[in-house]
Amino acid sequence: MPMRLFFISVLSLIVFNGCQTQSKNNQDTPTPSILETGVWRATLDLNGTDLPFNLEIIEEAGKLRAVVINQNERIEIESLSITTDSINFELPFFPSEIKARIDSPGLISGVWINHSRENYRIPFTAESNKDFRFTPTKSSIEIKDRYHVVFDETSDEPWNAVLEIENKEGHIFGTFLTETGDYRYLEGNLMNDGVYLSTFDGSHAFLFSADIVGDSLINGKFLSGTHYKTSWVGVQSDSFELQKPENLTFLKDDYAYFDFKLPNQDGDTVTWEDLSLTNKVVIVDIMGSWCPNCMDASKAIHQLTKPFEDDIQILPIAFEATEDLAIAKKRVLKMNQDLGIPNEKFLFGGKANKSRAAEAFPMLNHIMSFPTLIFIDKNRNVRQIYTGFYGPGTGSHYEEFMKKTEALLREMVAEKA
Repeated sequence: MPMRLFFISVLSLIVFNGCQTQSKNNQDTPTPSILETGVWRATLDLNGTDLPFNLEIIEEAGKLRAVVINQNERIEIESLSITTDSINFELPFFPSEIKARIDSPGLISGVWINHSRENYRIPFTAESNKDFRFTPTKSSIEIKDRYHVVFDETSDEPWNAVLEIENKEGHIFGTFLTETGDYRYLEGNLMNDGVYLSTFDGSHAFLFSADIVGDSLINGKFLSGTHYKTSWVGVQSDSFELQKPENLTFLKDDYAYFDFKLPNQDGDTVTWEDLSLTNKVVIVDIMGSWCPNCMDASKAIHQLTKPFEDDIQILPIAFEATEDLAIAKKRVLKMNQDLGIPNEKFLFGGKANKSRAAEAFPMLNHIMSFPTLIFIDKNRNVRQIYTGFYGPGTGSHYEEFMKKTEALLREMVAEKA
């Protein structure tokens, strides 16, 4: 991609400060800041291991904007502010930002800060004119397109996954499917007889690597930010299947209905009977604003229900990375705003963990994943519970969900109460 130097006057930029945007006023003569436009290679330092992702700096109509790139996903930076020697990226959807110093026109360095975790800061560096992930070299290494994967395989609680990969001369794209959702848009390279994949979306920073030996992947490592590390192995398989998302969570036999007793976004405790749900198809969305899979699910169900706005009620129940309702409300409304969906009312389940969610909903056998989608008809019958979510990064799996769910919604809307 052609590169050029882009000069920005400090006085012409908007500076993001907390949750306010304001003009940058400087009485002194400004010194121009210099940044190269084009694709940059960014890295996060995970305790000595680099997690790479791509960042594009674009100039339009005299202004800069930035985009995080993962495979087919392009995440538009919500707010970009520049002073004479620093640049800040306010990431959309999640309470997350990158604060960096401009070391030269083609080099910036600083930290990624995830505000949903206490004191969570990861060193960040980005270099211009580098449009590759792990290596710019093409590779003739062979890799299969589908693997049965086992994570944490030597522990007492290993878990299954499916890795699906598309290989374009050593530049690879894919994702892991698990029984609690997918790992979204992964991108990487084949290098040194191994597979390397990564993603960064402002909430999660995932890094995967493994050695390729025949039809197997061995010595696999999975790093999630600075706080999590586990092993994995894989073997080529066209036949292995995970349990279906529709078969994992269910209403217990001794309960007739799904119900709750939770505070709404204004702090008032409500139950099903307190809400205006008569003659409505209801989709209960057990979610969290910190969760990229929840973001994907929220976008999907709003798209699916748009033709039925008068007949379907979406009921989000948020489990957040805080016990503070005021902070939770701010984060949920930010996610909705960034997704371009209505700021609908939500219920607050408390701090996010599966045990807390299970206590809130004793009529369910368990809560395995955020999100969990519960489809309830006009007569308050639970018609389907969908555990986790396979988002647009999973290709055909996402398309299958959209097709089947649209058919289910049409059926329920057409039924009489």
